[in-house]
Amino acid sequence: MAFDEYRLANRDNWDDRVPIHYGSDDYGIQKFIDNPEHISDVVQFDLDNDELGDVSGKTLLHLQCHIGTDTLSWARQGAEVTGVDFSEPAIEACRKLSTDSATPGEFVVAEFYDSPHVLENRQFDVVYTGVGAICWLPDINAWAKIVADFLKPGGTFYILEGHPMMWSVSQDDHGEQVVLDWPYFESAGPLAEENEGTYAGEGTLEHTREYNFTHGLGETINALIQAGLVLDVVHEHKSLHWQAFPMLVQADNGLWKMPEGKEDFLPLMHSIKAHKPE
Repeated sequence: MAFDEYRLANRDNWDDRVPIHYGSDDYGIQKFIDNPEHISDVVQFDLDNDELGDVSGKTLLHLQCHIGTDTLSWARQGAEVTGVDFSEPAIEACRKLSTDSATPGEFVVAEFYDSPHVLENRQFDVVYTGVGAICWLPDINAWAKIVADFLKPGGTFYILEGHPMMWSVSQDDHGEQVVLDWPYFESAGPLAEENEGTYAGEGTLEHTREYNFTHGLGETINALIQAGLVLDVVHEHKSLHWQAFPMLVQADNGLWKMPEGKEDFLPLMHSIKAHKPE
């Protein structure tokens, strides 16, 4: 199957998810509209760990922004935000949320690998990517080059993402045994799945086929280095925003973690901060 067929299948799948996610409690759309200080759980995690730093007054590009809750959360931290996504319904949802919440942001429809042509000759102080994004992209080296090209000299890249070891763990219930049933390295190629539902909200997808791509942590780090970025921080985290597999238990802060006594056994998320030399 050609690359265009992968991304078209995924785009149709994500188009179907938009109204389900927008109406779900998980994304907290009404909270975002009602409370001008409300920010997404993902961005709150970033702020609590103080990795990206102050974005006030900076231009920030959010790649693969979906329905914009993370993007507009950064706007509420003072950034001048631009969100990009390949789903036209998602971008329409972003614009609606921006208007309804009185939170300014620019939103653009573009498939990731086409985004440099859509945002031609534009660069940003910050390029940001949130959880559950790069697993939809087949080529991590091309991804890193696009990230680097979008950065101004001296600019910062930041990603918070599910750890590739976490993605490899079986979603079936194996008690307290960690069972791997998903590849770790990009060389595995596209991984097809059929799912009628999605991870947030209630509803049935019309387009059930999706294609995922795995990228080892070393592959991701080396891609950023080869693209000319300088690493500042690489962190592996022991918590996660959802129950990725049945073994995980809820922590006091509402996140999910390994069972007591096994918190140090498996990383669940990772974050990378890097900068583009002047």
